[in-house]
Amino acid sequence: MTNPAQTMPGNASKSNSLYRLTALPYFNVAVAIVVIYVALTIITGDTFNTVNNQITIMRAASVFLILAVGQTLVMNTGGIDISTGSMIGVVGAIVGSTLQSGALDPMLAIPVSILLGALLGAFNGFNITVLGVPPLLATLGTFVAYRGFTQHYMGVNLVTNLPDVVTTVGRSWVLGMPLAVWIALFVTLVGWFVLTQTLYGRYITAIGSNPKAAEATRLNVKLLTASTYVIQGALAGLAALVLMGRLNSSSAAMGEGLELHIIAAVVLGGTYLFGGRATMVGTLLGVYLIGMLENGLIQTGAGFFVQKMILGLLIIAAVALQLQQKRN
Repeated sequence: MTNPAQTMPGNASKSNSLYRLTALPYFNVAVAIVVIYVALTIITGDTFNTVNNQITIMRAASVFLILAVGQTLVMNTGGIDISTGSMIGVVGAIVGSTLQSGALDPMLAIPVSILLGALLGAFNGFNITVLGVPPLLATLGTFVAYRGFTQHYMGVNLVTNLPDVVTTVGRSWVLGMPLAVWIALFVTLVGWFVLTQTLYGRYITAIGSNPKAAEATRLNVKLLTASTYVIQGALAGLAALVLMGRLNSSSAAMGEGLELHIIAAVVLGGTYLFGGRATMVGTLLGVYLIGMLENGLIQTGAGFFVQKMILGLLIIAAVALQLQQKRN
């Protein structure tokens, strides 16, 4: 016999609410954050669970979050951009050196960084939508080319003592938080609005879900797809400025290795690697999860290579889970 309690409206409502909660694309990463947070607090003897340490995590993750917002839009179309770190290198090299030489007015540092990044992203978009190069290969090519340019341009030189305008972006505090964190959160909020509340967000989601169907509805698939790479590039330019300001320097190595963090955060947050589903809330949580893990592992004495191993395994697990969900 059916238990009458199971058919009562209150129980049905609770069951439906629980189902909706667990169905959220970022539910798994939210649970992982809670579990790992508690574990790290216990293991580190509460040194992890302090306000100052949490601010340190968010400050370190601010550059990742800015880049991850753009990557979320790109992945939503079914694409990927692995050249983000190299774009940061190019922007840092050109803007940093021209600021140091006096050729660039410090007040123009922000718009020039964003514009230069957008141009680099537009080149990715052109290769993918006009030349027809697959996103992975197109951005792999620019990943190498942009980094090669930076290394040739900078050599062993190190740009230091940047203008106050730049260091203010990376080092100043507002309302008890680093300005870089506020910038990253604002970018995320704008990204959430664009993705969920605008026709543009619906269009790029449609492209990721079914490109042929999107074309059949007369969407300009190529232009919309290319625009996501332009946005990613512009955000890479902004992230470069934040990173330069925090370090008060720029070198040929700036931005190296950021790509893995960005892709891992977006996929862990619940955005489909295959396109058609994206979540800015999940991206925010994914960035925090990785930042929290790295911070906690450092406190527990884990080495750099252990961190990379765990990050790589997390990406595999997240993609495997997405594949399983897609089959079901």
